[in-house]
Parts: sequence; structure tokens; C-alpha cells
Amino acid sequence: MQQARYDVAIVGAGFSGPILAARIAEKGIHPRTGDRLKVALIEAGPYFPGDPRPGYGPPLRRQVFTNLEDNYGYLWGNDRSRAKIVGGTSLHWDAQAFLPFPADYLHWQKETGVDWTQENLQEAVAEIRREFNVHPYPDEINTRGNQLFYDVARQMGYAPQRQEGARRNCIYCGFCTSPVMCKYDSRASTVVTYIPVAEKNGVEIISDTEVEKIVIDRQGERGVARSLVCRGPESTYQLAADKIMVCCGYLGTPLLLMRSGYGPSQWKGNPIIVENSNIGKHMDGHPFTPGVSALFDEPLGDGELGSVGGYFMIHDEQADGEGRLLFRANFGSLRRPSQAALNAFAPLYGREHKKFIREKGILRTGSLSPSNSKPSGRWSIDPDGKLLYGGDHTRTIRRVNEGREIARDVLRKMGASQITPIDTPVVITPRTGGAHKVGSCRAGVDPETSVVNPSFESHDVDNLFVCDASVIPRVTTGNSGTPQASLSVFAANRIIDRHFS
Repeated sequence: MQQARYDVAIVGAGFSGPILAARIAEKGIHPRTGDRLKVALIEAGPYFPGDPRPGYGPPLRRQVFTNLEDNYGYLWGNDRSRAKIVGGTSLHWDAQAFLPFPADYLHWQKETGVDWTQENLQEAVAEIRREFNVHPYPDEINTRGNQLFYDVARQMGYAPQRQEGARRNCIYCGFCTSPVMCKYDSRASTVVTYIPVAEKNGVEIISDTEVEKIVIDRQGERGVARSLVCRGPESTYQLAADKIMVCCGYLGTPLLLMRSGYGPSQWKGNPIIVENSNIGKHMDGHPFTPGVSALFDEPLGDGELGSVGGYFMIHDEQADGEGRLLFRANFGSLRRPSQAALNAFAPLYGREHKKFIREKGILRTGSLSPSNSKPSGRWSIDPDGKLLYGGDHTRTIRRVNEGREIARDVLRKMGASQITPIDTPVVITPRTGGAHKVGSCRAGVDPETSVVNPSFESHDVDNLFVCDASVIPRVTTGNSGTPQASLSVFAANRIIDRHFS
């Protein structure tokens, strides 16, 4: 393996890498010889193989993937959106499948001029809907609380919609609303969809191997990506490839590029060979802001069948969707004991606390949290490698406060006996975290404001491609999982047309 050379080396086997590997190996050919491509898929974490058995799970994954919290060893630190394992975040996501909304495509085009229109991505979105089995949650798992929310929201003039999920043969245990892995292979992931296709078409999966840097040669004002420095279980070696594709996520990708000498000149980690000031900047996402919780006199669910998804509704103040609020309603679902113990309405300690847990008091609680899905702030990686949030947050704070008023009104009309106060100020600081981050190596038509072109090719380094959440110019309305997967299908097809046909 140390002497091997590949036509394509893909770094990262999470949401995007397996999709690229599967489709390029399946449909691509060497443009000069017509031979099948030699593709490597490299992942820093382990691989637990097995033929997909949705609803059952292969023995190895059933043993390893539990519904407890002991599998967090596969995360980068405590960041649940960065998983170090073949399958990556697609094994940890809660499978709430928010495919791109019409406004999302328009925001991508408006931000950087990419041609990622709804029409151009139509086939890719359809493939992910099919492969991930995206469908509305069945009525059989709807809870009394979810139905109550739906009825009240409609009476108030809103337009709630049933959430969609990405599952197959799900037993609806309810635990996958938390970011733990499904041992039954029911939740859609690249492990049960695209990894089998990749292996069938000869892709070599190199697991437990961290790519320390990309070897980039300087040629004039540009660079050329030549190989990867890989640290495996037994040794460190170089892996050469004609085309190198980076799929390490919103944070892993820019950090790898900067470690490789490609990034902003202010970076303090190591010398920059090829400069691009946009790497690690312009990072969009959904900032963490407070929601509203409520206690009801009667249970909102029976606890017998876990509800993994309820309804959502959107509140816009502008026709273009800027400042959009997304409300997710999932009432009457059980939670892990550790979550129930920290509920806002749980007694602090003693027998009453134990009684609340034992009698499933969590089923009498619910929350409605407005997410500002089109915020005005941006994260960036500072020269020391720290992630900071900045910008004018005036609109974000105003919209979140408006959203909390709406949430409180809905909960009150649902019959809540207690509602948490909403007078706590919404505070956004440089340390504010967020979910569904994208854009740290965003795509665009202008090299002065982006990192890759609309075909996922680096503006500055030949033979280098980036395809993951980091290239998405603006965060989408909901979870970024299925939009990222759809964009990866689109990327694979575009790369094949331009380089491997």
C-alpha cells in the first residue's frame, strides 16, 4: 500500500466521501485508457463492515452500535457533527430529512453565483430521496401531543407540515432523535447505501488512517496536489493520486488544507504555500438560541412507541426567506434518563425527582424552539485555529425573540399548565456555537470570494477538489444532512463528466 498510486484518493468517509467514491468508481473511466478507475477512500476512524440489513443490522454493528451513550468515542472531541468512523456523521444524525427548500437554492446562487439551481439538482435530490428512503413519518407513530400542535397551529393560521425521515424498516424505538448510532441499520447512512456500491466497484477503503497533510507543489502562483501523507496504525507513508478530493467536513476540511500550506496568510500553524483568504471563513449555520418549554397536565404520548418526528412550520417575514424561522414540534416522546433528569420541569433532587423519571414525567413536557435558519452572523477560524462567531446579530436576536413569542402563544393555546419565561435575553457572543455549519471552503464563481468553483475544483491548486458541507455557500432551512448528500451526488456526476468520461 505504501507504494500504491491511485487515480482518485478521497479523504473522509462520512456523508460525502462514500457517495463520491461509489459513483465515480461505478460510472467513471480513465479518460486515456478507458480502464476502470483505481479509487481509495481514506477514513481516520474504524470501519465495521457488514451487508446492510435494514431493520435487523449485521452482527458486528449490532454489537458495536448501541442505543447508549458509550459510542461517543467515535466523535472528534464532543462535536456530534464530526464523527471519526466510516459513515461519519451519517451514522450520528437524527435522520430528520429536510431536503433543500426553494429559497435555499436561491440563496446559494445569490451568495456566490453557483449554478446549483433546483432544476440542476433535481436528479441528485431524487436519488437521495430514493436511496435514503426519505418519506413522511407514518401516522401510526404520531402522538397526541404532535396532533395537538398540528391542530392548534392550523387554527392560528400557520401551515404546519409533517416531518420527513430517512429510515427503512424502523422499529421506532425513539432513541435516534438523539445523535447515537442505529444498531438495526434502519436509519439511512452511507454505510448502508453507498459503501456497498463503492466496495462492489473496487473502491479500497483505508480505515484507521489519518491524513496529516496534502503534498502541494508550488508552480508559479498556483499549486499542484501530488500526494497525501497518511498516518496508519503501523506507519506513516505517502499515497500518490492523480486527483485528490477532500471530504472532511465543515471544520476538518479547512484545517487539513491549512496544515497542507493552503489557506490565509494570517494562519499561524505552518507556512502557507498557496494563499486563499477564504479558507476557514464565511461559515454559516444555525446558532444555538434559547427555546420555550412547557408542562402539561396530561401525557402527550403513551411511551409505548417512540415518536421520532412530529411537525414543522416556517415563519418568514420577507419574501426571499432572509431571517427565516423554523419551528420543530415533537411532543410526547421518551428521552434517555440523562435527558429526562435535566428537563426544565424535573424536580431538582430527591424522591420527587426519582418519581418524575419513573413515572415518565417527561411525557408531560414539550418544547418549541425557533431556529433562525437564515441568520446574519458567520463563523470563522482565527489565525490560532479557534472558531469564532461574528457579524451584526441584530436581526437574528430580533427574530429569535419574535419566535419565542410565537412559541409561547402556541404552547399556551395547546393547554400548557406551565411555560418557561421568555424574558431571558438572547445573547450571541464570539463563542456562540451552532448546528449544521457549512461554507468554510465555499464554492463560487469568483476566486476572490470563494475556494472552489461550481465544479468543486480548487481555484488555486490543480488536481484538488473539495466536496462536503464546507463548499455549501449558505446553510439550508433545516438539517444539512440530505442537502449535503444531494450535492455530493450532483458533484460526482459533474466531476465524472469533466474528468472521467
